[in-house]
Amino acid sequence: MDNKIDENKIIVTFDICSSSNIIEDLHLTNNLSKYINLLVSLKRFLRDNASTIGYEVYKFTGDGWIILFPDTVTGNCVMDFLNKLSVHFKKEIKRVTAILEMKPEIIGITFGVDIGRLSKIIMLGKREYIGRAINIACRLQTAIKDKDGRPQYKVLMSKHAFKTMKLELDRYKPRSVTRNLRNIHNGKRYECIKLDLLG
Repeated sequence: MDNKIDENKIIVTFDICSSSNIIEDLHLTNNLSKYINLLVSLKRFLRDNASTIGYEVYKFTGDGWIILFPDTVTGNCVMDFLNKLSVHFKKEIKRVTAILEMKPEIIGITFGVDIGRLSKIIMLGKREYIGRAINIACRLQTAIKDKDGRPQYKVLMSKHAFKTMKLELDRYKPRSVTRNLRNIHNGKRYECIKLDLLG
């Protein structure tokens, strides 16, 4: 029986910068619980805002999450949420950095965004999604730091998502950039849009 359902989604993936260094530092001083508390705080924030905005918290990736918005949500709503999430993280991470022996140069979160059709399937009793847009969003999020010395609180978004979401927000300073995304278009130059949060 075919249990596949196609849905159009806005995909947001985000990642905690320097998480490996932070975890190592906290582990050495027996303070790993501080990082766990940070993740719990982020989880609660995502859960508490999900019903109001209408997104689905899809997957925890170890140092970030993949979030799926319905394609009916406005671009302004998505960006306002990312800004709100960044403000929350910036406040919560201070409890962690205050006890680090060596504070990383880069502290914050980075975001990748794309929009596209996903296939929803049930695998081992769990809801899973398959689609190019998830791959693109993840690659964009990773590629922010490729050419940016200060990647934290920045969003890398596909041009397709930027146009579809009708984002013309001067407050986020949108600008065209190029990246080479692993296993996307054979690694050739990929044009995308970079935006700044906490502006």
